[in-house]
Amino acid sequence: MNRADRFTVDGIPCEPSYRNAVIDQIVRHSSVRDFDPNRPVPDDLVRVLVAAAQSASTSSNFQSWSVVQVTDPDRKHSLRVLSNDQPFIDQAPLFLVFCADIFRHRWVTQRQGYSFGSDYMDLLLVAVIDSALACQNAALAAESLGLGCCFVGSIRDNPGQVSDLLELPPGCFATVGLAVGYPTRQNEVKPRLPQSVVWHRERYSTEHLESGVAAYDARMMQTRIYKNRRVEIPGVTPEPDQDIGPYGWAEHTARRMAKGNHLRRGMGGFLREKGFSLD
Repeated sequence: MNRADRFTVDGIPCEPSYRNAVIDQIVRHSSVRDFDPNRPVPDDLVRVLVAAAQSASTSSNFQSWSVVQVTDPDRKHSLRVLSNDQPFIDQAPLFLVFCADIFRHRWVTQRQGYSFGSDYMDLLLVAVIDSALACQNAALAAESLGLGCCFVGSIRDNPGQVSDLLELPPGCFATVGLAVGYPTRQNEVKPRLPQSVVWHRERYSTEHLESGVAAYDARMMQTRIYKNRRVEIPGVTPEPDQDIGPYGWAEHTARRMAKGNHLRRGMGGFLREKGFSLD
C-alpha cells in the first residue's frame, strides 16, 4: 500500500529499520465514514476483533470493560439518532459499543461473600481507560484486515437513553462507539499537531506552543477541512455571512471549547445514578 502515512504527512523522520507492518498500519490510520452496507462483517471476524480487544492491557487484570455488538438496522438507527445523528452509523454493517464496566466487580465481590469497598473515582478511571484501550486494539485489528473504522464519542451525548436501549446494568455505561465495515472510500491521513507541542522531555514545557500551533493552523487551513464547518456562538462570533476571517484548528477548537456541549453537562449525575463514585 502506497498511501501517505504519519511520517510523510507530518514530515517526521523515521529510520527505515524502525518500519514494520505494525508501525505502518498504525501510522496509516484515518477515520472511515463511507462503508459498503451490503457487505456484512462475519461473526468469526468479529470474534477476532474482540480477541484483539481482550489482548489490550488492563489494570490489575480487572478487565473493567464490555462491548455490545449491534447489527440490527433499527437498533443501529436509534444509536445514530442518539449519537449526533451521524449517517455512517446506519451505513456501517457493524457497530461496536465499548463500555466501562464495573458491574461484574460488584457481582463477583458479592458472589464471594464480601462487601464492596472500592467506591472511589479511580475505579471509574480504570474502567474508562480499559474500555478505550480495548477499543483501540479492536480498531487496529480491524484496519489490519482491510476494514475501516470510525470512533464515535457522541455515543455519550445521551448516555441514559443509550444505556436503556442496550439494557446496560448498573455500573456499566457506553464510553465510545466504533463503526466498522468495508470502506468504499478511504480518507487521507490528517495532519496532527507538531511533536514539539505534544512531546515533552523531563517536564511539561510551553516553549514551542505558540510557534507549533501557528504552524499547525496554517497547515490545517490549507487542507480546507473546516470549510462549511465553522462553529457559531450566537452573540459572540460574527454572523455567518460576515465570518470570513482565518479559520484553522485554533479558532475551531477555541470556539468548540467556548460553546461547550450541553448534552455532556449531566454526565456526573448520570454516572452516580449508574453506581459510579466521583470521589
